Amino acid sequence: MGNAGGSMFWMFGIVIVVYIVGMSLYQLYLWVKKKLSKRGE
Repeated sequence: MGNAGGSMFWMFGIVIVVYIVGMSLYQLYLWVKKKLSKRGE
């Protein structure tokens, strides 16, 4: 298995990175949607 502390740390780090990337994509999506709706008016 290797050292459990290290693998726990990697799990935690990966979860944080995925969360940050997900939030960034979501914010980008909202921004693009707002831009497109504004252009359509």
